[in-house]
Amino acid sequence: MENIQIYIVIAVMVGMIIMFVTQKVSFGVTAMTAVAILAITGVLSFSEAFSGLVNKNTIMVATVMVLGNAISKTSLIRRLKDVMNRLKGKSGIGLMLALIGITILLCQVMGQAAVLTIIYVFIRNMDDDGELSQSRMLYLIFVILCAWTGLFPVGMGAARPMQANAYYEGMASADQMLGMFDLTKVSILPAIAMTVFSILAWKLIPKMKLSHDQIQGTTKQAEEVKELSRPQEIIVLILFVAVIVGFLFNSQIGDISYLIPVAGVLILIFTKIMEREEAVHIMTSDMVWMIGGMLAMSTALSTSGAGEAIGKLVLRLLGQNPSGFTVVLVFAVAAVVMSTFLSNHGTMAVLTPIAASTALAGGMDPRAVVLVANAAAWYAVAFPTGCAAGTMAYSISKFDPLKLLKFNIPYLIIGIITLTLSVCLFFPM
Repeated sequence: MENIQIYIVIAVMVGMIIMFVTQKVSFGVTAMTAVAILAITGVLSFSEAFSGLVNKNTIMVATVMVLGNAISKTSLIRRLKDVMNRLKGKSGIGLMLALIGITILLCQVMGQAAVLTIIYVFIRNMDDDGELSQSRMLYLIFVILCAWTGLFPVGMGAARPMQANAYYEGMASADQMLGMFDLTKVSILPAIAMTVFSILAWKLIPKMKLSHDQIQGTTKQAEEVKELSRPQEIIVLILFVAVIVGFLFNSQIGDISYLIPVAGVLILIFTKIMEREEAVHIMTSDMVWMIGGMLAMSTALSTSGAGEAIGKLVLRLLGQNPSGFTVVLVFAVAAVVMSTFLSNHGTMAVLTPIAASTALAGGMDPRAVVLVANAAAWYAVAFPTGCAAGTMAYSISKFDPLKLLKFNIPYLIIGIITLTLSVCLFFPM
């Protein structure tokens, strides 16, 4: 019976991967379909199958996403836009460095597509005759976003470690889960290295003419974002500080740290900072469905023995007793390659439980392999389908992915090597 369950779980996981790649339906619907099959076949009980929807990590991600959305409405965005307005008429390396700095700040509190849209509003008014053309600047900002988005636990970045934990929670012990700053500390070195390369090698990006009609509606929305009043901003900042403090003292206060963002969302609604409909829409988004489904999948992988079987298979493919460095490097490369054909979120959902299974089967710290898979999946620059910002950058600039290889290949190699070294430094295997 156990062998049958292993085959069922592996078959469901393969089917889920195929659905992620083909994208016939959304990721959330795919994950919940897998959950339903696991329940129908008896691999998981009804309660086990749908427990992911009420799991504390799922609730944490959903509520922190709401708070992150509120942060993006504060005056920080307006002030950064004011800085960009003062940059008008400037050109050259100084302008490039200023826009890179603004991008790094913005992508800590906003999603990639939103940041790229805001920066694009400025770029489209740049002089397009010089070497630092509009298309080069746009692509440069895109690769900076891939290196830096959500690296710090503010805004959307606060949800990233919890999201990764949700993908393998049912397979590992509590002390093998990611901490709030784990993703930050392993990602800083590669982010800096890829940024330095981008600043030095931007001339490798081909010059193109931007197709401005591709994004007219989106830019209008970006210019019309309603800002919060000063008292509302103070409330939002206090709530987010409370969430971060709760994360830091999680071991002392326990489940209260998960209740803080829940209370924060309710306060946002009661104080009219956010409409109830907007909060509900965010908390029931496709990503939340996917997290709930992947929690059930990680439980099935653990209880059926399929996770251990997959882990041992991967280790055998890597040779006899592969080193921890080798395992981490292989998963970094796998994440980058997969995100070329699959979205970064899909890559993380697929690769995280496999990474955890492999590490556990080899007696290694799963955090190291999970971290490298989740960080490298964001380096989705090689093809338009890797992330929403990539789709925008490629479509507006009409870039040919093959002509970008002379920039993208060294960019990705630098990211993979520095990320692998950084992970092994902080989490020796």
